Amino acid sequence: MPDFLMVSVLLAALAALFVLSPLMLNRSVQSGERGSINVSLFKDRLQELENDRKQGVISDDEFQSLKTELERRLLEDAGESGETVASVSGKPSKVIIGLLALSIPLVAWSIYQQTGARADWEITQTLKQARQKAAAGANTQREVTQLVAQLNQRLEQRPDDSRYLMLVGTTQMGLGNYAAATDAYQRLSVLSPEDPAVLGQYAQALYLSSGRALSDKVRRLADKALSLDPQQATVLGMMGIAYFEEDDYQQAINYWERLLPLLGPVSPNRQMIVAGIEQAKELLREGGVEVTETSTPVEQAAVSLQVQVAIGEGIQAEQGASVFVYARAMGGPRMPLAVARMTVADLPTTITLDDSMAMAPGFKLSSFEEVELVARISKNGIANRGSGDIEGLFGPVSTASPAENLSLLIDQLVK
Repeated sequence: MPDFLMVSVLLAALAALFVLSPLMLNRSVQSGERGSINVSLFKDRLQELENDRKQGVISDDEFQSLKTELERRLLEDAGESGETVASVSGKPSKVIIGLLALSIPLVAWSIYQQTGARADWEITQTLKQARQKAAAGANTQREVTQLVAQLNQRLEQRPDDSRYLMLVGTTQMGLGNYAAATDAYQRLSVLSPEDPAVLGQYAQALYLSSGRALSDKVRRLADKALSLDPQQATVLGMMGIAYFEEDDYQQAINYWERLLPLLGPVSPNRQMIVAGIEQAKELLREGGVEVTETSTPVEQAAVSLQVQVAIGEGIQAEQGASVFVYARAMGGPRMPLAVARMTVADLPTTITLDDSMAMAPGFKLSSFEEVELVARISKNGIANRGSGDIEGLFGPVSTASPAENLSLLIDQLVK
């Protein structure tokens, strides 16, 4: 039975119970009132017969006969009118009200179970637990396995739920189950054939599930996604990798250089893409091929700062908490000139801040003579400074001749 129809029937039954129960109760009360009248009439008639016997109007035998007849009629009337109902004065209404009160949560629970709200709630809870454990650096295998099972079971009931199809695809990709991810994204692409993000994920899953083969279908999906969104990052990254593995280094450079401006200075993939572009160019030069520069060349780092980052002794922080390390101008704008992002679990570490990590053109490390270094553990996972964060500062640092051992110790609580 469809969910909407089933809920409608249950609610209609509950409403009918509320409407009919007062009528049933009134009928019982009316029956009880008629029985009381019959008893009163019996007593009056019996008194009249006793008076007639005393006055000699009727004999003792006639009195007994008439009294027996009155008692018989009274008993018959009592059976017809439901005297037993009237005899429990007030109790029927309390019983029925109690039953009605009990029926409300029972019907509500039935609706809750049948419409799938509980299943959705369980999926949400499992996902929440998995994210919490991941943030704490704990193993999430049990939660992820449970999540996949719950999602697949839910999709059997609602095969066109795009939210769960996307979640299945993302989860299976993370587990390396590319065939299962491909199936989820394929179903999702039928529901959203013009969504470039869906097509990009579908192309990537298909590419990986086919042994990293750049098939015609993968190309068609990638081309369609980029025609809908020329900045579709998943496709740009995947196509760069695919062409690099096919030794078509110039095509790999073309895709990756289109991707680079989309990553932003705090992206952990930025340095990897920059390194990939430089490697592809070097391989072209070794093969005697001239590199064709695109309209978005990779920016060379004019200034580079090597920074050691560590947590102060006694500082307690969750392993999955975000850490932002950046440089900003001394006595100038507070906007970061170069930013890197990591987690507490990555510390201690040494990172490089350079001009390629600038957040805006012309607003980079080499644009200022002196900078201040900042490292902050973010309580809320955002770059903006907030109460409860823990940070460390170092500066001023000369960009023209920076020291070799720049060190940041995170040990100050932000109030």
